[in-house]
Parts: sequence; C-alpha cells; structure tokens
Amino acid sequence: MSLCLFRSLILLAAIVCGPVIVAAEETTASPVNPPAANPKPTASKSAPPPPVSEQGQVATSGTDEPTNKLRPRTPPTFERWSVHCTNSGLCTASTFLRDQSVWVDLRIVRDWPAEAPPLLRITANAALNGEKSISLSVDDQQIDEIQIAQLRESQQAISAPAGFRPLGGEGFWYPAGPTTSSLIRAMLSGTTLSMDLPIGDQNVTVRLPLAGLHHSLTWLDEQQNRQNTRNAIILTGNSAAKNAPHALPVLDPASLPAAVSEAWDANRFCSDIDPTIFTNLDAVIAPIDEKTKLYLLPCGAPNAYNTPYVALHSVADGKTRQLPVARMSDQGPIATELIYNLRWNAATRELDGLYRGSGIGDCGVWNRWRWTSSGFALIEEASRTTCDGKETPLQDWPLTWPAVTASK
Repeated sequence: MSLCLFRSLILLAAIVCGPVIVAAEETTASPVNPPAANPKPTASKSAPPPPVSEQGQVATSGTDEPTNKLRPRTPPTFERWSVHCTNSGLCTASTFLRDQSVWVDLRIVRDWPAEAPPLLRITANAALNGEKSISLSVDDQQIDEIQIAQLRESQQAISAPAGFRPLGGEGFWYPAGPTTSSLIRAMLSGTTLSMDLPIGDQNVTVRLPLAGLHHSLTWLDEQQNRQNTRNAIILTGNSAAKNAPHALPVLDPASLPAAVSEAWDANRFCSDIDPTIFTNLDAVIAPIDEKTKLYLLPCGAPNAYNTPYVALHSVADGKTRQLPVARMSDQGPIATELIYNLRWNAATRELDGLYRGSGIGDCGVWNRWRWTSSGFALIEEASRTTCDGKETPLQDWPLTWPAVTASK
C-alpha cells in the first residue's frame, strides 16, 4: 500500500469511525502554523528540534450538531464588563475606565471553594494619598467612605485567592464579607458607580457604568455551577453550597513530584523558566479521578504573545508521561506535545489552545481538545491564515475541524 493511500485511509477513519491514533510528523513553522517543538535556544542555529510525539487523537467529525451549539471559543463581554475564569476555576467580572491621566480597574473575584465569598478589588495607576479617604457612590448616593490608611491596614486580613494575579499600580481589596456584599447589591441596583480617589492633593472622580454587571455575575454563577445554591450571587436558591469545578494552582515548580518534574523536562527543556515567571502562568493540577491527575504546565519561557504548555498524565503509582494532542495539517492529522496559551475548563474537561501568528491576534490556529479515558481528542479547530492587521473575533475564524460537509 502506498504512503499516500495509507494517510488517506487514516483521515477517512477519523471522520467516519471515531477516535484514531495518528503517527506524528514534523511540520514547518509559519506565522500561523505552530511549531512542533520548543527547543532550548543554542548557539548553533542548525540544531534540530526535538521530535514530535508519536500519538494523538482525533475525534469524530460530529457535524450533525450545528457548530453554533458548541461552547463559545472566548468568554463573552457584557457592555463595559468582561468575564474570565483561570485554569484553576477562579472567576472574575471586571471593568476598566480611563479618565484623562487616571485609569481604574474594578473586579469582582470569586474562587472555586463552596464557601469562598465574592471579593472586590480596586486598582488605580497612581498612588493614593494616605492622609485622605476614598468615597464610593451609586447614582450619586454615597455607599461608603473609608480612610486610605485604614484600607491599607485591612489588606493583611484578606487572603488573595491562590493563583490570583494583580495588575500593576496601587491595588487593594475592599473590606471582605458583609461590606463587599452590600456594595455589590447597591451596584446591581444602580446605573453608575462613582469613586472619588485622592491622588496627590486632588480628588479625581471616576464613573464606572454598571450596565452589564448583572449579566456578568450571572455568568460567574453559571461557570461555577452555583445555580440555585444559597451562596450564588444572582442565581440563588435553597440548595447547599458546593465546590465549583476546579483544578489546583501550581505556583512553584519546586513543589512538583520528582516523576512529574522529570517528565516535564523530558527533552524539551521545559523547566528552563524563571520561577517568578512560572508563578504567573496559571499552571494547574487537574484531578481526573482518584488515581489520575493531569499536570498542565508551561514549557519554557513565553515569548511576546505565545506561551507553550505541556500536559502530563500522572497515575497513583507515580508513573508520568507527556500527553500528545492532535492538530490538522495539509496532510491530515498530526500530533504534537505543545499547546500554546493553554486554557483548561474543569467542568467540560476540555483544553483550548491558541497559537497567535501576530501580536494583535489577527491570525493563527485555535484548537479544542476533550479528555477521553486515555488522552485528549481533537474536537474542534479553527484558523485564520492571513495576517492582515484586521482584528477578527476568534469566534469568526473559519472552522478546519470538524470537516465542513454539505447539509443533508
């Protein structure tokens, strides 16, 4: 049998028969084609890259289900509010406003444990005058006024959720508990939050629109499966509080078990990364069952707009291996162990990867893989091959897998 015919039969099996294991082959990197490996830089420009993994899974085409029913490729936005969840399951709703030379970021943060309260964090780009106070009003009705010195002292009583990454500037947590809950309730009932910030000898008033906040917090409840529970923010009910779908943050590579650390570094120089950079890259341990864990870890230092990751499969006896994932090429499905800008969804057990071909993200390759009993199967891929400077929403990138077929 010829090689070409063999490849054709493999691709046909992927489309018709279900998950299939494919032999890996090298591809040439281009602005929109992710490189198959991430070798450690060396003085020799001709050093060959490490080999690609030997296996990867491709799921059935599944085109009987309309593409628009699939989980969105990016989180939504609601008016001026953005929402996001980290790989660990910590979720935020945030808004950002610039007023002349001052900008303010306000975010409502909620971690995954059942009893984790909503926290509110305010960040400004300028230092606040410690001898004055900050005032908060909703629709011109004052809700609270608190001394900056008192606010700074109260930070010691608030534990930031593991894996939370603060912005630059001066940021502080609003007093947790009933004080935060009262402010959120007031914000939900109003249209504008006004903050009087003491910057230097002046008071700067920043007005944050509240349209979209209700939908944003509803989204947080849904993502964390808090619907109809007593500790939901919006979708409250009588059911007991429960942990949200989650993974465990890995903040220090030195904490990795020896077998995991060895597999992490295997021939890829993944561990060649500054620990302080590692801390901010959302590495996690994702429990699959009582005997199985996935370690989702960065592989080497990130560049300007792409961070490579690897997925490690670890079982109770300590055996650990790197997991390959499949992606599509002109020749059909191929396998690689690198996942760029990895996102993990604990509820669906899906991995998303996005290789950006440019800094503005107008081109590249996006993939989604779903966990099976033995590895990750490619269920969706989209790409935009033209780096033309036109920002095109990721949701609008053309689908390259499943194969587009004519409707019956």
